[in-house]
Formats: sequence, C-alpha cells, structure tokens
Amino acid sequence: MILLLGVAGMLDFIDRFVFSAANDAIKHDLHLSDATVGLLGGTAFALLYGVMIVPFALISDRGFAARMASFGIAMWSVATALMGCAHMIATMAATRICVGLGQAAFSPSSSALNAAYSIPEKRSTSFAVSYGISYLGYVIGLAGGGYLVEHIGWRATFAAVGLAGIPVAIAMHLFIPEPPMPHVVRNGESWRALLANRPLRALLFYGMTSQVVSYGITLWGVSFYMRSFGLSSGAAGAWFGIGIGIASVVGTFIGGPIADRVAVRFGFSGAMRFAFWAYLVAQPFQILQVMTHSLGLSLVMLVLTTVISALCTGPIYGAIPTVVPVHRRAAATGLYALLANAIGIGLGPPLFGWISDLLTPHFGADALRMSLLVAAVLGFWPAIHLFQLQRRLRQ
Repeated sequence: MILLLGVAGMLDFIDRFVFSAANDAIKHDLHLSDATVGLLGGTAFALLYGVMIVPFALISDRGFAARMASFGIAMWSVATALMGCAHMIATMAATRICVGLGQAAFSPSSSALNAAYSIPEKRSTSFAVSYGISYLGYVIGLAGGGYLVEHIGWRATFAAVGLAGIPVAIAMHLFIPEPPMPHVVRNGESWRALLANRPLRALLFYGMTSQVVSYGITLWGVSFYMRSFGLSSGAAGAWFGIGIGIASVVGTFIGGPIADRVAVRFGFSGAMRFAFWAYLVAQPFQILQVMTHSLGLSLVMLVLTTVISALCTGPIYGAIPTVVPVHRRAAATGLYALLANAIGIGLGPPLFGWISDLLTPHFGADALRMSLLVAAVLGFWPAIHLFQLQRRLRQ
C-alpha cells in the first residue's frame, strides 16, 4: 500500500514539475513574459487547489480517503495530457487549474491513508518511504521532462506524462481499501479549535513559508541553469532534475529512520529538533548554489542543500497526523497542503518571475540568478517556525 501511494505521489511530482522543464519552450512558443509563465505554472495551479483541498479533506475524513485519492490521480493525469493541446493562455490556465483540482483531492487523502496504515513509532519512516519514492518525480519530471521537451516538444511531453497516471488511478481504486474510521463525538468541533493547536499552527507557518521558497526555486531551476550556464533544456533538466531528485530521495530515506530513533530516545520534540537543525544547516549551501558562477560547484551545492533539507521530510509530514486527533488527520493535512502548496505554488513562481522581470534591465541574463538569491535568503524564515515547533512540543 505504501509503495502504491509512493508511485502515485511520484506522478504527482512529475505532473507538477514537468511544467518547469518546459518553461522556456512555452514562453517562446506562446510569446509570454517570465511573470506570465510563473502565473501559469504556479498561480493557475493553486486556484482550485486552494479552494477545494479543505472540502476534499473533510470528505476523506468521512471514510472516502481511498476513493478521493483515485479520483484525484485520474483528474490531474487527464488534465496534464490535455495541456499539450493548449494554444492559448486561457486554455493552458484551465488545464493547469484542473491539475491543481486533482492534486487537491489526492494530497490530504493519501496522507490520511498513510497515517491509518502505519504505526506511530514508525510514522516518520513510513512517510519518508512514500515521499522518498514520490521525489523520484523530480528526476522524471525535470530531467526526463527536459529530455522529452528537447526531443519531442513540450506538447507531446505533457500528453505522455499525463496518460501514464491512468493505470495508477485504476489500481488505487481496485486495491486500496478504505481504512476503518473511529466513532467519535464531533459536536462543538470547529476550524478554530483545530487552529488553536499550537504545534499544528507552527507546522502550518513552516509549510507556507518554506514552500514559497522551495517552489520558487524548483519551478525556475531549469531556466536558471539554461540562462546562467548556457545549457540546453535537456541538459539543464537532466542536471537539475537528477541532482534535486536523487538528493531528495536519499535525504528523505535517511531522515525518517533517524527521526524515529531520536523520538524513541528524546521524545517527539527531539525528532522536531532534528528537523529544525537539518533545515537550518541546508540554507547557506542554497545561497552558494545560486551565487557561484561555477557549474560544478553549483550542482554540488544543489545536492548538499537538497540532501540535508530532505532529512526533515519524514518527521514533518509524520508530525501533521500525530499532533491532531485521528478523525482530523485529513483535515489537518488538507489545511497544511492548502497553505504550503496553494500559497507556495501560487505565490513563489510568479513572485520570483516578477522579480526577474524587474531586475532584467539592470542584470540582464543574471536577473533570474538575483531573483533566486532573494529566494535563498528567505529560506531562513521557515527555520524560525521549526524552532518554535520543537520548543512547544518540549514544553
């Protein structure tokens, strides 16, 4: 079951980030600015994602998690395939919105399924395994996507990666049973009560701020290596995708078991303290990655940044269903995904695309580099919320 969730999550990342590999091709084909490409890649995705993720989470919490996951995979797969047929901005935006709708259904339901079928003592490891497999989508979406864009064009690329999700949606529907739901009294519960949970609140602020930075850098990463180092889309996608993808998998697989062992010895606050230090230590390497003019050093820093920061993936995602009641797991995950992904994707790519456009008259081809430097410096902000989280859990 964890393997199938991981494969579905991998397709989630592929269909989300293949747009990054096609950024410049779409820009030139449709005659767009960086800010407009950022709006299509980020904000359009975030529109229905932000509106529908909480309703989908509430449906999942009522005993429909597996069916919501299957529906979500089918929706975003078909929408990604149809993006290849888009010839106008409105059509491209509509299909990208539908990708967000499908992933809004999948995100909270898959997390609820993972939590339901894992034991608390191994929850960080369970989430690390599923997200580690998911992060292979970076490699396929960015490296594979860059190769396909260069050789068959961006339209055929979207069609190919989109249709690959249909068999997984069918398998999810046929082979994943709905987990048993506890009988609980729901009277008096409200979103205000959920938001009063201080550890969850710290997680929400961390997710929101970290993903603005993460999606901003990831969605513009391929374009950065093309413009700053003169690489083709295939080469840039390969270097960036393999670097960030493999490093994410390695860091996530290592971090989950370490966090579980730390939690056994020092309690759950110890696992969150481990996550805080992992995230904080990674940030200086990210600044060096975008500032250096050496391709080799930049790629080494990319790998180091990603491996170290990915150590906190398992404990962070395992913490969300741990700090809330069982029957609120999907709701809490949906709220986290709403702030982290909807705001992260909706704000990050267009924000740093706009900064790039603003700086182009002064920095020319290096404008995107300077824009991503702003993103890298902002990467220290989320560490503040992780620090608050581990302190509150310890208290």
